[in-house]
Amino acid sequence: MFGLAPETRKGHSVNTAFSAWNEAIAKAIGAVGTPEFALRLEAALGSIVDFDILMVFAYSGSEKPVCLYHNIDSIRARTVVDAYVSGPYILDPFYNTAIDPQAAGVKRLRDMAPDQFHKSEYYRRHYKLTGIRDEVGILCRPEGWTGVVISFTRPVTAPAFGRQDIMAIRAAEPVIQTLAERHWHQNTTAATPGAWDAQVARDPIGEPLNRMTDGILTPREIEITSLVLQGHSSGSISRWLSIAPGTVKNHRKNIYQKLDVSSQSELFAMFIQQLSGQ
Repeated sequence: MFGLAPETRKGHSVNTAFSAWNEAIAKAIGAVGTPEFALRLEAALGSIVDFDILMVFAYSGSEKPVCLYHNIDSIRARTVVDAYVSGPYILDPFYNTAIDPQAAGVKRLRDMAPDQFHKSEYYRRHYKLTGIRDEVGILCRPEGWTGVVISFTRPVTAPAFGRQDIMAIRAAEPVIQTLAERHWHQNTTAATPGAWDAQVARDPIGEPLNRMTDGILTPREIEITSLVLQGHSSGSISRWLSIAPGTVKNHRKNIYQKLDVSSQSELFAMFIQQLSGQ
């Protein structure tokens, strides 16, 4: 939408849309540092792309995320926000992207998710339960946080984000990121040098799995259990760990036997119980 001369598009409609964006983003700029900023930011994003839910989550390594803003009613927020923060966020592709220091820019769920993510228990209990069809996030790096993700979703009743939507979001991303990083930064003078790096270096899935299994599983089995919970198929795990598909299947069989579970649903429930008890 942006960066093209009006005459190369449908002149009047593009001018109108560009004016709406300019007006909305100007109000967001003026609201940086005030309680009105998130609402103004939502309005600016809404002027370039249609979405249902807008959420802003701040991540500090493997600590529980903080929801800085959302536009969801209190009943739906129990599933979309509260249940997510209680532990399942560890399996979220957006969380894994936020704690990856090499990641940047606009991220789309379908591009980050493992090959069987849509069949995973996390997807079934979070995305399907909340009625979310598609999600796109803008990754920011405000001072004091490992990462902040501004994400917006579309419901199952609406089409997924299209190519034009992604182009518009990417065009707006530099200014959105700059404003978000100025607004949501926090003072880190009390933090010890390298504290954020140390938090990111921790294994957010492996550590609770080790506690949950109390030494029953081998390090390799912990790796495979982690990948299963994230939504990787046996073939994907085989490629990820450079081991034979048959070896992965044997490991998965041994994991289920050792933990006395018969399905990914039971494995997920056990993992979430461990997270909830921390």
